[in-house]
Amino acid sequence: MSTIQNANYGLDRIGGDGGQGIFEESSTPKHRLGEKLELSDGRVFRYASFAAATGAGLLVSQDISATAIVPTDGKLTAASAGATEVTYTDSGTVGSATLDQYAGGYLHIEDDAGKGFTYRIKSNTAASSNAITFTLYDGLQVAVTTATDVAVTGNPYSQVRAALGTADYIVAGVTPIAFTVNYYGWVQTRGVSTVLNVGGADIGEALMLGDATEGATEIFDDVAANMHPIVGFALYATTASGYGGVMLQLD
Repeated sequence: MSTIQNANYGLDRIGGDGGQGIFEESSTPKHRLGEKLELSDGRVFRYASFAAATGAGLLVSQDISATAIVPTDGKLTAASAGATEVTYTDSGTVGSATLDQYAGGYLHIEDDAGKGFTYRIKSNTAASSNAITFTLYDGLQVAVTTATDVAVTGNPYSQVRAALGTADYIVAGVTPIAFTVNYYGWVQTRGVSTVLNVGGADIGEALMLGDATEGATEIFDDVAANMHPIVGFALYATTASGYGGVMLQLD
């Protein structure tokens, strides 16, 4: 992932004639997922793909059902140190996986041989006999065995949709425009933004992803059962149900 810096807030084409502006969507990718755009006023954006039609001014998160694998044991084929390919077999998890479904994500070695390392996934094969092979950007630093515990975290900017706190989503950004399903564009991660709010907020109050309405913020709740990570701070007092100014703190 690279960073683009640009001082022209209204530029239609970020990164030259082949690029894409912050108020545009595209049916084909014009940048790499996760690519970072920094504007001179402090706003930051990341390039994302969309798993569902999504309105403007909404918090979004990756669809973890399509991009992640929960911690599992005994699913890997043994691979030596230096190997850039590892095979994962599990009918219930990857039996219907598609080509490059996990590309851009991260393979976590959780326990047993090779534990403690993180590897970025360059690509994966489509499922065959309930198995897929991950190709890694970097070779294994320590050999893995059939007993190694692993998990996969998807690229946080891949296949995003409106987020909801009750689903334990990790927020990736805010939509500056409405997006079409399976299209690509920029989501804002830092700086002055406008975001849907539920319940209202006073100036300076900390805001978190809400539980009641997809894509909305609500006042930060320090009760453990209701608490989610802070996404930013209210720039002014907002009404109980509307869009408000937020100083985003996601990136």
